[in-house]
Amino acid sequence: MGSVPSKSSISQSDLSYLLHHTGYDQATVQAWYKIFSKTSSRGRLNVQQFVHIFNTFFPGRSSDQFCEHVFRTFNTSKSGELSFKEFLIAVHVTAQGSREEKLRWTFRLYDVNGDGRLTCQEVSEVLEESRNLRRYENDHFKPQHKAEELFKNIDRNGLGALTEEQFVVNCLLLHGEEV
Repeated sequence: MGSVPSKSSISQSDLSYLLHHTGYDQATVQAWYKIFSKTSSRGRLNVQQFVHIFNTFFPGRSSDQFCEHVFRTFNTSKSGELSFKEFLIAVHVTAQGSREEKLRWTFRLYDVNGDGRLTCQEVSEVLEESRNLRRYENDHFKPQHKAEELFKNIDRNGLGALTEEQFVVNCLLLHGEEV
């Protein structure tokens, strides 16, 4: 018993929480749990196990450094291990979350040092580390140039760094959405 679910089933409290917060049905949560539990130890994933799952879904397009950024973003408890709840909430947000939720997640992904301020250099670093994930190799893709272009469009005050709120609001405004 205890707080760590067995490998064969998810705890009722975690299941209830995930059904409520993801909109997934019970069969979908159970299917994700089965995938998660095959790779996890003690009901939690470390970064190496996460990279393994990532490689399963994106074979031949892995980038360990990028996966570490994604892991850091998913690991909201900052424990160094992902619980199933953290994992599935993150999967949900990245796949079916609202535009604002996805932008907030993206901010945390790019905020490499976790100081709450996003810089052009941090964006460039994550873009560089994600190069292997592209389905095709584009020699013309320049991460620094893309990061500078992004900042030119969303750093409206020219401060060189954005808070999460500034990032989200300016991205939404850039795409003509009300905030």
